[in-house]
Amino acid sequence: MQCANCHHQIEDPEALFCAQCGQSLCREGHCCYCGKQLHQKANFCDRCGAPVTVNPPLQNVSVPPLFKKTLRQVAPLKGIIQEEVRHHVEQAQVKRSIERAIQREKAHQAKLLKCGLCESDWIGIAGGKFIMGSPLDEKDRFENERQHEVHVGRFEMLKTPVTFAMFDIFCDEVRRNRPRDENWGRGNRPVINITYWSAMDYCDWLSKQTGANIRLPTEAEWEYACRAGTNTAFWTGKSISPGQANFDGNYTYCGSGKGASRGQTTAVNEFPANPWGLHDMHGNVWEWCASIYDELYSGLEQMDAGHLDDDLRERVVRGGSWHNVPGGLRSASRNKLMPNYHYLRIGFRIVRDVEQTSH
Repeated sequence: MQCANCHHQIEDPEALFCAQCGQSLCREGHCCYCGKQLHQKANFCDRCGAPVTVNPPLQNVSVPPLFKKTLRQVAPLKGIIQEEVRHHVEQAQVKRSIERAIQREKAHQAKLLKCGLCESDWIGIAGGKFIMGSPLDEKDRFENERQHEVHVGRFEMLKTPVTFAMFDIFCDEVRRNRPRDENWGRGNRPVINITYWSAMDYCDWLSKQTGANIRLPTEAEWEYACRAGTNTAFWTGKSISPGQANFDGNYTYCGSGKGASRGQTTAVNEFPANPWGLHDMHGNVWEWCASIYDELYSGLEQMDAGHLDDDLRERVVRGGSWHNVPGGLRSASRNKLMPNYHYLRIGFRIVRDVEQTSH
């Protein structure tokens, strides 16, 4: 049906007025002025008094006052309808966007679970400046711990070292031999006997599985995360106890008491986390870093050496192990190993790059 006045296409067969111009559509059996259904054989509309006609009202025909008021009310109808349609379309678009985001997040979570991880395993680390190294009066410090200011960007770090449970999935997927656990147990214990190259292979594999850039932390990122805003020898303060980390408890540091010397690794969540939610930053296993060892701290501590197989320079390991005395667990304590070296005191921890945005 088409409006005779403005030629607007009318889709509703029951419509009494044109939504475009407000013109009466003069349906049979209805008043052409006010749209009221007429009594059979009526000559006048008992609502507005208009004579009954089968032709639509013309512009030069005198329109009853009541119907003029009705036309003024109908005229804005088009704008109201358009506004309502726009509102509902926007709501539908928002709903679809939310549903798509939920589906993407579910797919992401499924990829992580397949790799033995979940989103809650990651801790967001805000970027910032800090003083790297140790003061001259810190007990058991070495000359290679020169204090200097360093800036690191945002990143996310696994709250624990990589476990056997995580690494074994990788080994099974790529069909390589699982590393030895020294009969201490696997599961939630940190993976050991891992070379730098094996740690890099795991990062590359996990990056492909999850679509995120997974890597080893630089030495600067590692110490920044370990300190968690503190400037003492340990994040625990000036001393550390065997109840706070896994190390050789036969030795003390700055008045701490003696305790258990476990002689092996422990589960990665057995000891309290630091103020940023990271476990085992002190003790349990030494952790590979992505940086080449630099005795003088001339900038390599902030760089990622990557996965160049022909670069055999020593890489940094941090954190100390179950075998070390407490002085070797200090936040500033440094060690170095050849990248093809693996041992029962060596594991690793991973970080995930965060997209840098304006917000």
